[in-house]
Amino acid sequence: MRHHYTYISVDLSDNRMYIGSRSCNCEPEKDISYFGSFTDKTFKPSIKKILKTFESREKAFKHEIYLHFILDVANDPRFANKARVTTYGFTWLGQRHTAETIEKIRQASKNIPPETRETIRQKHIGKKLTPKHIEALRQSNVGKPKSIETRNKISAKAKGRPCKESARLKISEHNKGKWLNRKDQSKPITLQNTITNEVRYFVSQKEAVRTLGLQQASLNRVALGKQKSCRNWILFGNSD
Repeated sequence: MRHHYTYISVDLSDNRMYIGSRSCNCEPEKDISYFGSFTDKTFKPSIKKILKTFESREKAFKHEIYLHFILDVANDPRFANKARVTTYGFTWLGQRHTAETIEKIRQASKNIPPETRETIRQKHIGKKLTPKHIEALRQSNVGKPKSIETRNKISAKAKGRPCKESARLKISEHNKGKWLNRKDQSKPITLQNTITNEVRYFVSQKEAVRTLGLQQASLNRVALGKQKSCRNWILFGNSD
């Protein structure tokens, strides 16, 4: 007969805890050799307490999910759980990879064989991102300026790529009322840095964009008064 239960393991050396669910053939009180599926090698529990027993694995799992959510085990340093279990798997919300792990992931991604890359590419052809996913990607890039190297890579990749007429129309509609005409972009402009208070004069907006590495559309909005600053640069004399 299978027994299902939730438990808490405790490391008496630092009082950290681990919460999980378990199924075994023996009675839960006799399942004394198992303390959890934790990966933290510094966590060495010596005590395990049975929290609740259940008639099915599903009910034990749901109780584990409830405990992980209520106690926020993934973010609480008192727990050795590195991730919080959910109905669809584990969530690593709030966790951070170590520098060593990040380097391992980076190296692994660089050594993917060409045939594997092509398989992955073919698998995603025609697959559309959900609005939620698109918004999450957008938010992840807000306030994170790209390096010159990254910009050059994006530019080189985009050069020569044909643009569909439908895409051109969408871009046109999206940008209506957001851009100054080219004559305005050629007018002189004086900018002030809100951090260093440095004042710079440029013979045109285009020169300011090239010199300071700004975005033309963003600087346009500053000039129109629709945006306060562009990467800490404001119109000189405008301190509102």
